[in-house]
Amino acid sequence: MASKSPEHLVSDNPNGIMFFGPAGSKDTTTEYTLHTKCGYDETVTKDGNRGTIIPGTYHEHVIGQKPGDNRKQKEKESISRSITVENGDICITAENGNIKLKAKNVYIETTGDGNDGSFMVSANEAVTITAGEQMTLGGAKICLSSADAITLNADGFIYLLCKDIQKGGPFSNLPFIPGPLKDLLDGIALSCK
Repeated sequence: MASKSPEHLVSDNPNGIMFFGPAGSKDTTTEYTLHTKCGYDETVTKDGNRGTIIPGTYHEHVIGQKPGDNRKQKEKESISRSITVENGDICITAENGNIKLKAKNVYIETTGDGNDGSFMVSANEAVTITAGEQMTLGGAKICLSSADAITLNADGFIYLLCKDIQKGGPFSNLPFIPGPLKDLLDGIALSCK
C-alpha cells in the first residue's frame, strides 16, 4: 500500500471545514478542500484542476485602474480582468437563464486556420442586429436563405452592383417585382440550400 501525505487541518467548525491533503482513505488526488455549511464546495487536485460548487449566486466587482493622463497610447486597452486559456475551450452555459454582454464596444475575433476561424450564431426564434449608423456585411460568398420571405426595405435606393445577374426566376415577368431583384432572390434561395 502506497503511503500518502497526512492531512493538515486548517479549520473545522460548525460553519465549515478547510484542510490540505486527501479527502478520505481512497482519495489520492485531492490537495485542498473547503466545505461550508451552506453547500459551497471548493476542491483542488494534484494535477492542477479546480472545482467549485456555489449553491447561490456569485458576484464579482472589479474596480480596475483608469488609464490616467500619462497613458501613452489612447487606443491601448486597460485590462482589469483577463481569462486566458492556453489549451482547451471556454464554455459559458446558462440553460435556464440569459447571458448578457454589455460594454462600450464589443470585439469578437476568430483566428483559426484552414476550416477553423468561424463565427456562428444560432437561434430558435429571432436574431436581431441593429446599428445606429452603418452595418457592413462582407464575405467571399454571402448567402441569404429563407423558408418564408425575404424583405428588403429602404427609404433610399437599393443598389445591385454585380458582374452579372442570372435570369430565369418563375415570377420575373410579373410587373410588381423588378425582374433582376426577383432573379437575385431566386438564385440566393437555390444556392444556399
